[in-house]
Amino acid sequence: MPLCESCRASLGWKMNMLRADRRSEAETPKSLLAAAAFALALAFGAAGNAQALEIVVPAYFYPGQNSPWARMTAAADDVPITAIMNPGNGPGGSKDNNYVSAVNAFRAAGGRVIGYVYSSYGSRPLAQVTADIDRYAQWYAIDGIFVDEMANTGPAERLNYYRSIYNHVKGLNPRWEVMGNPGTHTIEQYLTWPTADRLMVFENVGAAYPGYVPSPWNADYDSDRFVHLVHTEPSAANMAAALELAVQRSAGGIYVTDDVMNNPWNTLPTYWEAEVAAAAGINAEYQAADFNQDGAVDAADLERWSANAPLMTSGAFHRHGDANGDGAVDGGDLLIWQQQFAPAPATASSAVAGVPEPAACWLALAAAASCRRWRAERSRRRWRRRKRGFASQ
Repeated sequence: MPLCESCRASLGWKMNMLRADRRSEAETPKSLLAAAAFALALAFGAAGNAQALEIVVPAYFYPGQNSPWARMTAAADDVPITAIMNPGNGPGGSKDNNYVSAVNAFRAAGGRVIGYVYSSYGSRPLAQVTADIDRYAQWYAIDGIFVDEMANTGPAERLNYYRSIYNHVKGLNPRWEVMGNPGTHTIEQYLTWPTADRLMVFENVGAAYPGYVPSPWNADYDSDRFVHLVHTEPSAANMAAALELAVQRSAGGIYVTDDVMNNPWNTLPTYWEAEVAAAAGINAEYQAADFNQDGAVDAADLERWSANAPLMTSGAFHRHGDANGDGAVDGGDLLIWQQQFAPAPATASSAVAGVPEPAACWLALAAAASCRRWRAERSRRRWRRRKRGFASQ
């Protein structure tokens, strides 16, 4: 993709700073490298970074003997999983030790658990909602709250209702996640007010998912802000296709099941293990540019790549910036980083648009090369000073 004038100017300025440092020793290699990586991230103009695909399971089933909770726990080490616990249309009337054991085991295996509360689209008394949240906090070690039956329109007093829930959760634990479920298109204010950290914007049958079109404003946010739920999908092949569609639609969380109405969330799908494997495979494919293995493809990974390109032409590993496994850190890995930094729908037009033009690649490589040359020149200057008997820096 061509660089915009402002991005070209920004990158040019950073390059001039590298050259100017031949006359100044004030800058450090790390700060210069970070500046170049930041300019490149601006140049590629992504709306958000690519996150690992997560399975978000409405776990509305009891954790007894041979429960689906055990199957979820077994899979938690293979793929990110968030389970929505729902003992009794909320936390239930008392603490349940079976839930305590299941939740603790699942979290110990790497899973996350959030507690279900309902809001009746803003008409349930706020005190009842917050009381349910408090019970979860008292009884279970969880990672957040799931607000079901969320409204998807204004006015401001409705947004304030959900913001009050959000603030109550964050007051109990600022690290807790709040996931809201309008189940359909919603307005952007539900994120910006804020009322939720993540929004479930699709909850429908499998037959409706191929034709679903996200709201345009969703593209302005990272994929981990959106979740899709697909039920009544009998085909394992369609399940796998739905997971791919979720990535293309910038949804960081999805769950597909062959369970049906009236309650499609009371068991795991018959193809559960295949779904876990499909999600893990997608993550391996789409996270190839996650060089620092933090679960996101972002500017930090570009910095890792630029620290080793283009001089590392052999013996490179993934951690050095080798995304395609050819043993080198080069422009091919940069292309993969760009595509995964802002994955686009797999259409003919987007496939072309997703490949940077030669000028963009050249500038990226030039930035990395200049960083290398600057470091080499700095080393030579130090060596000459030592040879003349001056103190090194």
